[in-house]
Amino acid sequence: MRLFKLALVALALQLLGVSALAQQPGAGTPQKPAAPVLLPKGKVAVINTAAFQENVDEFKAKIDSLTRQFEPRVKEVQGLADKINALQTTLKSQNGVLAPAKIAEMTENLDSMKREHKRKAEDLEADAGRARDKAFEPITGKLSKFAEDYTATRGIVMLWDLANGLQSGTVIWFDPRSDVTRDFITEYNKANPVATAATKPPAKP
Repeated sequence: MRLFKLALVALALQLLGVSALAQQPGAGTPQKPAAPVLLPKGKVAVINTAAFQENVDEFKAKIDSLTRQFEPRVKEVQGLADKINALQTTLKSQNGVLAPAKIAEMTENLDSMKREHKRKAEDLEADAGRARDKAFEPITGKLSKFAEDYTATRGIVMLWDLANGLQSGTVIWFDPRSDVTRDFITEYNKANPVATAATKPPAKP
């Protein structure tokens, strides 16, 4: 049965080939030459996106806001870690002094604190990650659109992401003069100013 199906497929391919040949002009008919491919003339540049979070003002403002938002929870998790370390030190240093019942009680408290620390640290990491992604998403979209305009006005036909390129090995070497990271960030910050305490308009009385 399989051979029969293969034969049908082969026959269909032959018929398609014959049909295509029938539609082509005869051997004596001159054919028009294919239109040449017009490649854009321009420059290739590289940009280090790893520098965005520390140097793009919108990113820095969001990071500062997220830091303030999650600072109490970070301190809480760190405080639990400090208590765990202190209790572990006490257990080690007082192991031969404290009564077995006291050591058992402290060990139970230590295990409970470790479980609480693990749960709160995981919740903090998950919540902070979601908040970061939500805060960064609109900025990432704006950067992508800005890159289109930036390259178009400067005759750049290809823009390599240097951070990912070096990590993946797709960029082996580049001329430092082709790095537009600093100029790109400067121009983006100019086009997207972030209000600070010094630039915010005074509050209405």
